[in-house]
Amino acid sequence: MESSKKEKCCASAGRRRLNELPAGKHGVVHQIETTEKALHRLMAMGLCVGREITVVRQGNPLILGLLDARIGVSSRLAHHIIVEPSCCGDSHDCQS
Repeated sequence: MESSKKEKCCASAGRRRLNELPAGKHGVVHQIETTEKALHRLMAMGLCVGREITVVRQGNPLILGLLDARIGVSSRLAHHIIVEPSCCGDSHDCQS
């Protein structure tokens, strides 16, 4: 795929809440809208702004892959995490 098509695909994906990102999709944490206490807990697990993540499984808890590990995040807390979806793999399918 030409880089301009990939850039257009990635740009069209738009930011969304972590609990809206389908299983198997990748993204980068853009913003975390939660209490300071919850933010510190997430950071202790390695989840912070700028971190690349993969949604392994949707549900409660939502399972994330990051830093060669998997962590569980409650669906309620996942609603407060904003991610920028990434186009990964050969399909560059950002919409699904």
